[in-house]
Amino acid sequence: MTYKIVNVITCLTLNLMRYKVAYLTSKNPADRTVSSGVYFYQSEAIEKHIGEVFFLGPVNNWLIDSIKLFARLLNKFFGINYKATHNIIVSKIYGQVFTKLIRKIDADVVFAEKASVELAYLKTSIPIIYSTDATFKSLLNYYPDFSDLLKHCVYWGNNIEQKAIDKARIVICASKWAAESVIKEYNGKREKVYVLPRGANIDRPDVIKVSRKKDTDNVSLLFIGRDWKRKGFDIACNVVRYLNLKGYSAKLTAIGVKPVNDFMDNNIEYLPFLNKNIPESREKFQKLMVDSDFLLMPTRAECLGITFCEASAYGLPVLTSNTGGVSEIVINGLNGYALDYDASFEEYGDLIISLVSDIEKYNSLVDGAHTLYNEKLNWDEWGKSLHRIIVDNIKEN
Repeated sequence: MTYKIVNVITCLTLNLMRYKVAYLTSKNPADRTVSSGVYFYQSEAIEKHIGEVFFLGPVNNWLIDSIKLFARLLNKFFGINYKATHNIIVSKIYGQVFTKLIRKIDADVVFAEKASVELAYLKTSIPIIYSTDATFKSLLNYYPDFSDLLKHCVYWGNNIEQKAIDKARIVICASKWAAESVIKEYNGKREKVYVLPRGANIDRPDVIKVSRKKDTDNVSLLFIGRDWKRKGFDIACNVVRYLNLKGYSAKLTAIGVKPVNDFMDNNIEYLPFLNKNIPESREKFQKLMVDSDFLLMPTRAECLGITFCEASAYGLPVLTSNTGGVSEIVINGLNGYALDYDASFEEYGDLIISLVSDIEKYNSLVDGAHTLYNEKLNWDEWGKSLHRIIVDNIKEN
C-alpha cells in the first residue's frame, strides 16, 4: 500500500489532547458558498474535535487582484488561459502575508486546505498539514479551467505544488486518486500521505429525513452545479427525454444552471443557485434532496464530489460517472452507481428504469446511502480521524 487509509473505528480511542490550529486559506472560511462549503464545515470539525482555530484568511491584496483581472482579460479578449491563481508572484505575496500572520499566533499546527499557492513560500517552523482533493498535475488538462494553459503557467503550477507537498509534515488527500498523484507525480513520502474522505457540507441534525420510494411511475431527478458542461448536464437532459419516451413521468430539477437553449423542456426545471448562507435556501436544498429519487450527475471531471456526500446524507441514490475520485464515495450497489465514463444516456435511463421497477432494490440504495453517510461521509468522522493523525505525527515542540 502506498499511503495510509485512516480507520475511523480506531478514532474512538482518541485521547483528549487539544491543539491550537492556524487555519490557512486566502478564502473566507465563514462563507458557506466557497468551495461548496468545505472551508466552513471543515473548520467547524477541527474546532469540535481538534482544538482552537485561528483563521488566517481571507486575504485581500490589490496586486493579486490586478493579476487576476489581467488573467480574465487575456482569456476574454485573446482566448489565452492564464492561470492567475497559480502565479509565482501571487504565491510569494501570500507567503509574505501568511508568514507575518503566523508569527502573531502561538499555534501547534498549520492546516492548509487546498492552499498550495498560499503554502509554497510560507516560512514557519510550525508543523504543516496540507489537505487537498487534487494536485495540479491531476487537474491539468482534466478540468476545463486547467486546460490549454501557457507553458510557464504549467511550470509555476507544478513548482508551487511541489513546494507545498515538500513543506508539509502531513498530506491529507480526499481520495486514493489524489494520493496516488502526490506520491507518484510529486514524490511525496508515502509515510506522510493519508487518505481521509470528506464529509457532506450540511448542518447535521440528530435525525435526517430519508424518503423511501413507493411508486414506479414518477421519476424525480436532481442535478446540481453551475459548471453544467463539466457536470454532464447535457447527458442528464437526454436521460429525462429518454425516460419520458419510454412512458415514465420523469422530471429534472437543475440547481444553479442557467437555462440552456438546447435543453428547454417542460420536464426540466431551472432553479437559481441556492446560497447556503441563507437559511431559507438551505431548507430548499434539503427539501429537494429529500423529495428527489436520484441525484443524476454524469460528471465529465470531478475530484471527489461533495454533492455526492450530501446526497448520501439524505438517502438519495447517486447516478454518476467513474472519473477522478468519484467511485471512492459512490459505491456501486450501495449508495448509487458510478457508470463507465463513456456510458450513454440510454444506459443511465435503463439503469433508472431497472431500479424504480424494483422498489426493494431502490430502497436498499436509500438505506445504504444514509448508512455510508453516518459511518464515513460526514465531517465528524473526518475530524476524529484527523485528530488521530495529529496525535500520531505532531509532537509537542
